[in-house]
Amino acid sequence: MSETPGYSSTQIVSGGSSAVIGSGVGVRRATLLIDRQTVRAGADAATMHFDFLNTTSGAPDDTWTSGDFGTLETAIETWWNLMSTFVPSQYKLTQIAWHRVGSGIGKPNPAERLYLPGSPIGASGTAIVSPQSACSITFRTGVRNSWGRTYLPLGKALIAGAKLDTTTVDSIASSTQAMVNTAAAADFHLVVVSAARHSALTVEKIEVDDNVDIIRRRRWKQSTYRKILP
Repeated sequence: MSETPGYSSTQIVSGGSSAVIGSGVGVRRATLLIDRQTVRAGADAATMHFDFLNTTSGAPDDTWTSGDFGTLETAIETWWNLMSTFVPSQYKLTQIAWHRVGSGIGKPNPAERLYLPGSPIGASGTAIVSPQSACSITFRTGVRNSWGRTYLPLGKALIAGAKLDTTTVDSIASSTQAMVNTAAAADFHLVVVSAARHSALTVEKIEVDDNVDIIRRRRWKQSTYRKILP
């Protein structure tokens, strides 16, 4: 109880002593691999992620079938296609990797499943704002300091004040919520994994704002020009 303030005892379900296989229930993380090499040869991929908890009759379920993964892959592909208007046109979704995550799981942690779309799913956005630019999609849980987020690469012209327009914000938020609802209807719930709380917290709200975030790890690793002065 003390590890999950904001939840009553009826809202907390034990998933076992840890998320390690044989000890309890593990969340499955879908990591989206977004290829950027059309923009710059040799560029590393950008990544995003979503964490899902499988449930059966309201209880955590650690059994995942190929069909379970397929249901979520279809939902994620649908979401990505809706997002393509806001992602640089040269970027392509090439892989969804599934990893078991949760308390007690360390490295190495090989993927349980690698899904490759039939062909890379391209985007149709405008020019890259910068390779580090992103839209933050925040996952609100019942514990304020245990919210999560993922970052959508931006290929969208900004308005005055270097902001995203309200139509873009609304579309990203509503499309993400639609994906979450589709998953929930199939008994897969978007969660935030909190190592500190040894918990997977259900996402209660999706938040998107008009600020542009800078993800430093997405900066191009090589420079084509550099000047160093004394």
